[in-house]
Amino acid sequence: MKNGWVFASIFFVMNLPTVTFAQMPPDIAAAIRKMGPIVDPVNTANLYVPLFRNQKEPYPNVTVTRDIAYGQDAANKLDVFTSGRAQPGKIVVIFVHGGGYERGDKRQDDIFYDNIMLWATQQGMVGVNFNYRLAPKFKWPAAHEDLASAMRWLKANVAQFGGDPERIVMWGQSAGASLIAGYLAHPQFHGPGGHGAMAAILNSGVPYEIGNRISAYFGGDPKELAERSSVEGMKKLNIPLLISHTEVDIPTAPVQSELLRKALCDAGRCPTYLVLKDHSHMSQNYSVGTGDVSLSQPVLQFIRGIK
Repeated sequence: MKNGWVFASIFFVMNLPTVTFAQMPPDIAAAIRKMGPIVDPVNTANLYVPLFRNQKEPYPNVTVTRDIAYGQDAANKLDVFTSGRAQPGKIVVIFVHGGGYERGDKRQDDIFYDNIMLWATQQGMVGVNFNYRLAPKFKWPAAHEDLASAMRWLKANVAQFGGDPERIVMWGQSAGASLIAGYLAHPQFHGPGGHGAMAAILNSGVPYEIGNRISAYFGGDPKELAERSSVEGMKKLNIPLLISHTEVDIPTAPVQSELLRKALCDAGRCPTYLVLKDHSHMSQNYSVGTGDVSLSQPVLQFIRGIK
């Protein structure tokens, strides 16, 4: 124990070392285990709000430009976070929220997911949060087309915020991770210069392999579901990938994460792979920016290790 934080080991694939990072406070760990392997954004967020009591806008030394239109639909808005240091050529991190393709928002409330954006600026990066069209009103491929449009916007405009358009890292959770995977896996969404990503971080992605599940977004036709899955296309990627799930995750997330990991390893493209101790489907991303660096530290190590 040190300063109230429990320390535990996290193991990496791809010959990265075994390292030790601060884990969540014991009281939060106990509350999450009592909550169980479910999606409960409100009660999970309430566990973390006290750890962000000093996070209030306007944020010191950070410039936030909100609701920039990157497309024609009302949902096509993004936020850009930059630090006060006017240094060009920064790595750009675009975060993609989850919500089953039917809900979710880039700014869930006054804390989340600004916490990830602020963490990015603290590491000398540019943070980008974006919204996309949701089902049931909008179906495949609307969200994927929106991510493609956001990436094109970044390529054309992020330099004016100090970002390097050639160094964009995509980071998503749950359906957000699935959306990134689908975008990367299907060249139909890429522009003339390709997908434009330097690397991708996929936390508890659901789904990568859609199977025969009827979806408000993906539809229900078995042939179309197979075509819209991302595993086969992901095997052709040549960028670094960090894939994770949590110890107290919803049941489908470890299955989908392991399925993708195995497929990539079988194809000779093993990703960095992470299982987060004590965390749940939602808590992992809520922890970013706190003393619990069990996700943020390996993410930072992963990004800094990209060649």
